[in-house]
Amino acid sequence: MISRFKVIVPILLLMVLSACKVQQKAKKKDLKVNKTEYLIHQLDRNKFQFEHLSLKASIQLYQKGKKTPFKANIRIRKDSLIWVSITPALGIEVARIMITRDSVKVLNRIDRNYFIGDYNYINKRFNIDLEFSTIQSILIGNAIDFETDEKVTLSIDKEKYYLGNLKKRKVKKADEKPERIEKQKEEIVSLWADQKTFKVSHFIFSDLTANRFLTGRYENFVAVENQSLPSDLKFDFQSEKPAKVNLQYSKVSLTGPLKFSFNISSKYEQVFY
Repeated sequence: MISRFKVIVPILLLMVLSACKVQQKAKKKDLKVNKTEYLIHQLDRNKFQFEHLSLKASIQLYQKGKKTPFKANIRIRKDSLIWVSITPALGIEVARIMITRDSVKVLNRIDRNYFIGDYNYINKRFNIDLEFSTIQSILIGNAIDFETDEKVTLSIDKEKYYLGNLKKRKVKKADEKPERIEKQKEEIVSLWADQKTFKVSHFIFSDLTANRFLTGRYENFVAVENQSLPSDLKFDFQSEKPAKVNLQYSKVSLTGPLKFSFNISSKYEQVFY
């Protein structure tokens, strides 16, 4: 099976739950109705749908003990193109990124150079491989599809549904001591979904062959044209080059079409990785 890595919740809720005399939790009997196929279907039905999507984001990058804050404009044309413009506090663009289904382009305005290549760039920079559809889903909190021939386990984890290709009780063991997991299980895909909204609250993707883990949490969902989108996203990359990335969306628009300009000055030097 080709690894999905190689081809690319919240404080307010806790406050509300603690104030209630009776906390609603999923029960074992729910599994008699909510079979695995049903849950996968509900996750698909409740995916955030769009043709064109633009987002304004505040981002904090934590790497090597250093915090780097910046702003970003993110534009997505469904299933085909992701465009990101990055600016620091002063508001002057320092980098521009454009990702398609088979290419990655990076424009570095500080060093006056550019890169054009494939997804190996992402692998080298973050030591983790992600395909286009995975990146798109991660940015908007959608569930990643499981492989059609993959055995998926459904269970209850407190007030969440758990769905994954590894039993829930083994996920923590895999996270802490991946060498204990059977070698034939190269990739762990684990999703936790809200039992009422069927939106993903957090996930774990693990490539055990390379000891790489990507975890994500989605918080503070907001209404966008009768749909639900997380406004706070937290990602943790555990690999040879660990990093944490927090995103907070401040403006969301589904209006299109959008512009995806990527003009390269003749004075810029091409670099290779």
